[in-house]
Amino acid sequence: MAQVRSRPVPEGPDAPEPGVPAGRPASTRLAPGWLLALMVANTVTAIGLFGDIARHVSLAATLEGDAFLAGWHLVLYGGVAGGALVLGALAFVHGPAAPWRALPAATAGVAVLTLGGTTDLLWHEAYGVEAAFQALVSPPHLLIFAGLVMLMVAPVAAVVEGPSRPVDAVRSVVLALSLTSLLLVVSLFTGYLTPLVGGSEFQAGAYQEPLIGTSLLDYDISRGLGVSLWFSALISLVVVGVRSRAAPVAGTWTLTFGLLGLAPLVATGTVTLPLTFGLVTFGLVSDLTATRRRPHPLATGLAAASLWAVLFAGVAGRGDLIWNQELWGGVVTSSFLVGAAVGAALRWIAAPTRPQVVAAEAPAGDGTP
Repeated sequence: MAQVRSRPVPEGPDAPEPGVPAGRPASTRLAPGWLLALMVANTVTAIGLFGDIARHVSLAATLEGDAFLAGWHLVLYGGVAGGALVLGALAFVHGPAAPWRALPAATAGVAVLTLGGTTDLLWHEAYGVEAAFQALVSPPHLLIFAGLVMLMVAPVAAVVEGPSRPVDAVRSVVLALSLTSLLLVVSLFTGYLTPLVGGSEFQAGAYQEPLIGTSLLDYDISRGLGVSLWFSALISLVVVGVRSRAAPVAGTWTLTFGLLGLAPLVATGTVTLPLTFGLVTFGLVSDLTATRRRPHPLATGLAAASLWAVLFAGVAGRGDLIWNQELWGGVVTSSFLVGAAVGAALRWIAAPTRPQVVAAEAPAGDGTP
């Protein structure tokens, strides 16, 4: 009788999850504990970054003479150190190569954040402290932004190993929290193109943006149209991008955008409740249309349009809507088109390549014309 050789079961981050047969790839290579620990560090880093950028934008004069590792900088780089500690513990438990194999984006992110922090220190010494819009686009701060995005993306990449693979409830929560943090950080650095912080104290000393639909000034109309297009594209990209790689449990998108909807309430107050309701509606529609399969482009467009339709309905309900039907109807329609275009583009990119069937040539002299 021939002997049957069993394959060795891998250990460390590549070990199969409990209940998953050997040889079948698991939905993620890391236990949720590692991802949750990294998320805590990411959250501390994001809070530190938000506080630091807010001071640069509205209170730059108070930063002169401050020690580099003080105040919000201490929170920011404390979070970076926490992320490095998680990666170090992963290397200690599973071997030196484990962080790069299991969390390559986080490993690169810590390196980029370290470079950004060093560059920021040298930049302050050479050119002084950035203020207002300069704080959002200075090279050292953009390096820090890029590193933080890598850290935020790392848990997402570890969870969505697809294609379109079901994700359990714990990892779906990790996914929702990570995407919320990612959208907040991106919105922070594009504060001039987001509805989340308009009119807040973050813009103290500058013109405070009104809620979309509540002003007929040319500047406010043009900004409102630009914000609706950009934000619709951003949130549609997040949903379709993740759904092309994994299938989170029902309610993941409602949780994600429900949490994101808290940001305008914290930044500005209850005047932004229509936006919060719109974000929750976007999450609900995304859940209803994309729970078990990759969302159709029309469903992606419907979700984006529902956000602005609910926002305008809420603004009109309290008597503040002064845009006419061409303007608010145009926003709803254009956001539908943008969402559908994003969905169609990613659907096309992620579609499997169909093999080409080449007809065989007829042999010469068989009488075939």
